[in-house]
Amino acid sequence: MSTETSTSTLSGSPLVLQDLPVFQQVPGHYAQTPFLLTRGLLDGLEFEIAGGEISDKVDKPVAAPHTHEVPEIYLLLAPEPGAAVIDVVTDGTTHQLSAPAAMLIPAGTVHHFVTKKAVPGSFCLGILLTGPRGDAEPAR
Repeated sequence: MSTETSTSTLSGSPLVLQDLPVFQQVPGHYAQTPFLLTRGLLDGLEFEIAGGEISDKVDKPVAAPHTHEVPEIYLLLAPEPGAAVIDVVTDGTTHQLSAPAAMLIPAGTVHHFVTKKAVPGSFCLGILLTGPRGDAEPAR
């Protein structure tokens, strides 16, 4: 089994990625953002996945209101239904998501979220749609 961690294309031999997440600075975020998948890790990938465990982030915003040039999907997961809740603000409107939930944020939409409730094992992932239908390069 390969344990290679270098950039690879989506065709060819299976590839195992380890030492994740990879931290990157994203405009609007207060600290480096943990990425689980990026184009830099897998050349040709048409989406990127950022985020992580949020139980230590209750009432602690991780980003100021910001935009991306590509659509983003928030995916909220928790060990039990309702065990994680986030408030997502898009263009001044607040949407409350209770796990399990997903929300599409169109490219150019001003947005941020605040964790309101999260038990250990709760995750919020941002899936950036960087492929041809996203019509832009990944957010950096």
